[in-house]
Amino acid sequence: MKLFDIIKSASSNLWRNKGRTVLTVIAIFIGAFTISLTTGVNNGVNDYIDRQISGVGGEDQLMVFPESQMGSTDNEPQKYDPDKASGADAYYLTTKDLDKIKATKGIKKVEPFHFLSTDYIQRNDGEKYLLSAVSVSDISIDLEAGREVNSTGDKYEINIAPEYMKSLGFKTAKDALNQNLKIAVSSQATGEQEVLNATIVGVRNVSLIQQGQSIMSKALSDKIVSVNEKGLPENMKNKYGTLFATMDKNLSKKQIEQLKKRLNKKGFAAMTVEDEIGMIRQVINAITGVLTLFGAIALLAASFGIINTLYMSVQDRTREIGLMKAMGMGRFKVFLTFSIEALLIGFWGGVTGIAGAVVAGHFLNDFATTSFLDGLTGLTLLQFSWPSMLIILLIIMLIAFLAGTFPANRAARLDPINALRYE
Repeated sequence: MKLFDIIKSASSNLWRNKGRTVLTVIAIFIGAFTISLTTGVNNGVNDYIDRQISGVGGEDQLMVFPESQMGSTDNEPQKYDPDKASGADAYYLTTKDLDKIKATKGIKKVEPFHFLSTDYIQRNDGEKYLLSAVSVSDISIDLEAGREVNSTGDKYEINIAPEYMKSLGFKTAKDALNQNLKIAVSSQATGEQEVLNATIVGVRNVSLIQQGQSIMSKALSDKIVSVNEKGLPENMKNKYGTLFATMDKNLSKKQIEQLKKRLNKKGFAAMTVEDEIGMIRQVINAITGVLTLFGAIALLAASFGIINTLYMSVQDRTREIGLMKAMGMGRFKVFLTFSIEALLIGFWGGVTGIAGAVVAGHFLNDFATTSFLDGLTGLTLLQFSWPSMLIILLIIMLIAFLAGTFPANRAARLDPINALRYE
């Protein structure tokens, strides 16, 4: 008997007792459905977190700030060091610090990160609103519509936060594109106010990390800083709370930790964006891991169903097995016949479970975006990928195969004479 004939025979034998087979397939369906859904949630949320990370610095960036901002790690007062900045200066970085950081091994580029001080933002002659904004950096900005602001050139551009859409009179993100805004900025020293005109070139997606913050082009950022510092003494200019340092490409975790230590020796503290929100990812992975465990338990229970189904099949077909062996069918082919039946049970249970999860995911995504995830634009709760679905199916079929080895081995070891006498 050829392999194709064995598969054909196993497929027809599988449905001799339809009720028993269907119940076993349903048990596997439940496990596959649960695991597929939780994997989809894990993929969707982690993809969203990855885009949030890229929107505040990316994998190759460090946020560097004065060591004094970290405070004392042993709850003891820090000793005064005349060589280090003290007072208010201890909480700011200067251009000298920027040069020190840039000279550190493993650092490719350093630029200041400005939290821009503005008075208000206004569209036409409408209501005036407070504005929280930061300067553009070497990052990828997650946008709902439009493009990123320019980091070069002399145009005053802004990627507006989605929280301003309704207040500024825009119905959709696309409606806001290429519209002009007035941004009022004042000097910290003299109070003299200047009104700047900026163009909306993009609308940000809702961010879990930088909620309510807009991004400004370099030209606009530089102008705002210039107005803010107008009239200030020279020793109060060019001070930064944070610097963005771009690391060399593809540094390992160990190399990044070594780089942090080198910066720490120079009096700076540093962290990656992954350090900042890594706990969120751990919580999500833990929750989906527990849900996946429930799916695994369902598959474990289903594996006993496979064993029971095939044991009953062996008992029902004992004389048939004896006849096949008497006609020259070897132990391996008998074993293979029942193993393929187990694989087919796993295949149909896995395929229907994964397909059910994909269909349910489509409706759940639609429901989520119009209800409890209404404010989180850019988040697709469940994301399914062919590689992950294929891996799930293969694991389920492997579990089914292993469960089927027990009854398959029993069938293969039946004595043909005793089997033919079986009533």
